[in-house]
Amino acid sequence: MFSNPFEQAPQDPSRRSFMIGAGVAMAAMPLLTAAEAEADVLASTSLSPPYNAAFDTPKGMLETYIKMAGDTSGKPYGGYFSGHVFSWLPNKCITPLMGVTGFGLGSDHRQPDGSFHHIWHEVGFYTDLKTGKPLEQWVNPLNGETCEVVPINNKSVNLTFSPHLPDPAKLAKMGFNIMPDNFTADPNDPAHPYGLPYAVIGDQLSVFADSVGLIPSVLDPAVWKKESPGPLINVGEFFMLTGSKRAVLDPATTNVPVTGSWTRLGPYLPWMLMGQSAGHIFYRTATKKIAGPWELPKSLVAYTKQTYPKFLEFPTDFSVPIENSWDVYKHTHTPKA
Repeated sequence: MFSNPFEQAPQDPSRRSFMIGAGVAMAAMPLLTAAEAEADVLASTSLSPPYNAAFDTPKGMLETYIKMAGDTSGKPYGGYFSGHVFSWLPNKCITPLMGVTGFGLGSDHRQPDGSFHHIWHEVGFYTDLKTGKPLEQWVNPLNGETCEVVPINNKSVNLTFSPHLPDPAKLAKMGFNIMPDNFTADPNDPAHPYGLPYAVIGDQLSVFADSVGLIPSVLDPAVWKKESPGPLINVGEFFMLTGSKRAVLDPATTNVPVTGSWTRLGPYLPWMLMGQSAGHIFYRTATKKIAGPWELPKSLVAYTKQTYPKFLEFPTDFSVPIENSWDVYKHTHTPKA
């Protein structure tokens, strides 16, 4: 499953000759006309992309993001992910620990003030690297502990997406040090405008939505000695959404087909029983927007029916409080001796 990047075929001498020949041929090509040069620049990522209200204004980017991540009409949709989890330890090689696969379902609802209510829940299962089967017990190679594997089962990831972001200073006073999605904006702008980094390559539009923060841990390390990473959780989630720029700019389109990636960097999960050990884990997954659970792999649907059947239904209640893996663990477990 994991190929060795150092095991490469010997260099073919004819390939070097080909590259030299190609370089000479390219040097002999005529220069582009002004019109061709302009088209070439507009079709690729440049240092200064042409201004576009759909991407470069708070309302425009919010509309773009909802079109790509969800559906601006309020219709339900889902998202599927599949990839791997790795460990990072100081002065040691990065190590694959397990696979991870799952999905979320939800909808986005436009509000009178221009914001969107995002109603969402998600489930995911950790899998054996060799067989791909869901793990229920796992021997942690980092500490030798036999661990009860706790799937991702967040009953609510309800959020409000607004053209204006929360004031970082106010969040910091509450103990939440959050990097805003719009990290290229002036941090002193009192409007705190919504915005996301993006890249345009021809008709391909990629939008980057990150959630990064240093937040208080709900697991007191004095009580949860084996489960807590410490008084603070330093975590980042990085999403890339890729779809058609033409579809995004079409005012009649409310839902753009999208593939992408989800990368997560953070402390060890509570059930790994690593306590405050050095290092962290990161997830690397591929993602795809789906219409509903009927588009998921049959084996994933079958296992979800056995374990967390409610996650196969679209959620409708925006009032349910948001929760993460540490919240879920605290509510469902007791500290290990």
